[in-house]
Amino acid sequence: MDWITNVSWLDHLAGKEEPLRWHLNSTEDYLAFLCGPKRSHLFVPMSLIYALIFVVGVVGNLLVCLVIIKHRNMKTPTNYYLFSLAISDLLVLVFGMPLEVYEMWSNYPFLFGPVGCYFKTALFETVCFASILSVTTVSMERYVAILHPFRAKLESTRKRALRIIIVLWVLSVLFSLPNTSTHGILLQRFPNGTLVPGSATCTVVMPMWIYNCIIQVTSFLFYVLPVAIISVLYYLMGLKLRGDKSLEAEEMTVNIQRPSRKSVTKMLFVLVMVFAVCWAPFHIDRLFFSFVVDWTEPLANVFNLIHVLSDWRSST
Repeated sequence: MDWITNVSWLDHLAGKEEPLRWHLNSTEDYLAFLCGPKRSHLFVPMSLIYALIFVVGVVGNLLVCLVIIKHRNMKTPTNYYLFSLAISDLLVLVFGMPLEVYEMWSNYPFLFGPVGCYFKTALFETVCFASILSVTTVSMERYVAILHPFRAKLESTRKRALRIIIVLWVLSVLFSLPNTSTHGILLQRFPNGTLVPGSATCTVVMPMWIYNCIIQVTSFLFYVLPVAIISVLYYLMGLKLRGDKSLEAEEMTVNIQRPSRKSVTKMLFVLVMVFAVCWAPFHIDRLFFSFVVDWTEPLANVFNLIHVLSDWRSST
């Protein structure tokens, strides 16, 4: 999702374009009239915030990956899913965030062409879907471990976890294609029909109703529905754990150094709740953009604030 810097121009463009375009003295003036200021007035403060998010996120997620890789006892099926989550965050931080900062510095032209535009859109979509599918799978694994422990011992293996992770990423890439296909390079034109130099932007180029439908459907399938499923699963696990008083004592008798299923489940429950809260701004950001028709400056400021919060998720 792009940083909004030109919304104050959008509502008035249709009515004022013809009388004003003849009074503009240069290509830069014409571009500013059509697309808004080239550089965001929030570039400096937002760059500092993004730099903090980048450092905290990269260091934190790299540590998660290194701990799982270097310690044999950490290579469990559950930690494999957490490793997948860390990789998805690193992809956003290393490839996506620099593009966000660049677009605040230079809203146009978009220098990376159609391929770069598709990559940017597909990256955020794929990471979003892979993350929520991974968390949902972790929750289902814990549900089976608590309610069907013998079945979990037979089925929950590292090889199986790796296969599932591969399937999740493949599905995420496939489901990212519809939204990616709605984006492309938009070029502005002079009144005589010739292209305006330096006007290329990466944005939605298909009818907005198609984009809006895709965003609303995917937000339901990859946020609302998974969060509802996860909530039900942890509620059922909580009932089971609270009703079985002997569970933790029995596990500690078998192996006092091994964390109990109850403590692991509590830890994962906190992780899932943090995850749900951190991804909420991302989906609100997308839905906000799809539902708002008449943009105003206050709405743009609210949108940009949500946009920053949606990027903070990668450092948590």
